[in-house]
Amino acid sequence: MEQLLRSIEAPALPLQEENRRPEPSAEERDAIVAACLAEIVADEGESFRPAAVLFQDFGVRCRMRGLNDSGLDLAGFRTRLSLARAGLYAGIGEGDPMADAACEAEALPEDARGVFLLIARAALERAPCPSDTEIARVYGTHSTGRAKRLLSFLESQGAIVIRVDLRGGRAIALPALGWTTAVSDKAAAEG
Repeated sequence: MEQLLRSIEAPALPLQEENRRPEPSAEERDAIVAACLAEIVADEGESFRPAAVLFQDFGVRCRMRGLNDSGLDLAGFRTRLSLARAGLYAGIGEGDPMADAACEAEALPEDARGVFLLIARAALERAPCPSDTEIARVYGTHSTGRAKRLLSFLESQGAIVIRVDLRGGRAIALPALGWTTAVSDKAAAEG
C-alpha cells in the first residue's frame, strides 16, 4: 500500500525525446487537415451533426494521424468546414479565383457561406447550378425546403440572383463577382 501511495505522489516522468512522435511539417499538417475534413464531409451521417460535435470528431481524426494541433479553433474549423462542404478541402490559396468568392462570403451569415461557395465554385467551373438536394447537404440539412429558403435569403441580400428559364432550368448568378452557373435542367435543380 505504501509503495502504491509513493508511486501516486511521485511526479510523472516526461516522455523521453526519442519516444515522442515528431510533429508533422506545415505541408503534412495541411494535408492531414484536408484529409480529415474530406472524411467528415464524405460520411453521410456526419455532415448533419452540429459543428461543435464535428470539431471534436475532427480533433480525434487529426490525433489518430499524429497531428496533435491542427491549428484550428472552433471558429476556424467552422470556416474550413464550410469550404470543405463546398468541395474546397485544402482551403483557398493566394491567387486562387475562389479567394474573391471567399471574401464575398465573409459578409454572409456563417451557415450560408458554404452554400455561397458551392454556387461560386459551380459558376467558376461553368458547371450546372447545384440541385436543391446538394445545397441542402452543404447547408447541413436533409430539407430541400430549408435549402430553398436559404437561396431566397441569399437573393434578398443581393448575394445571388436566381434565374429560371422557360423549361424550368435554374441558373444562379453572383453579381459581385460577375459569375453565373450553367443552367441545370428542372429535374436536376429539384434534386
